[in-house]
Amino acid sequence: MKNEPKIFAAALNEVLAGKGEEAQKKMARSFLELLKRKKKAHLLPNILKELELLEKEKTVTLVLARELDQEAISSVEEKLRMRLGQDKKFKVEIDNSIIGGFKAKTNNFLIDSSIKTIIENIRQKLV
Repeated sequence: MKNEPKIFAAALNEVLAGKGEEAQKKMARSFLELLKRKKKAHLLPNILKELELLEKEKTVTLVLARELDQEAISSVEEKLRMRLGQDKKFKVEIDNSIIGGFKAKTNNFLIDSSIKTIIENIRQKLV
């Protein structure tokens, strides 16, 4: 099946979530044994790639126009977590060129609430 690595990675990710390091090691060993028994060990490299993609999806790059205090950043992060899921981790970057607002992006999506984009959209409609 073509989607097997993705399915296995999602299941493993779900099982490992919130567990301590020792529990994760034990479950990972059990998972490897399961792959061997089912003669699916050849899928392991692709499963690991899918796990990396899942981890990248958990990281949101929050691009701000200027430095904000931690309370303001936390407020934006909490609102984004309500929309995107509680498991997100944020990496904050500053980009003065967006003028104001913010962008939130992962490898799968982009939320663009920047003043620069709003102005550009208005300009395109007027031309």
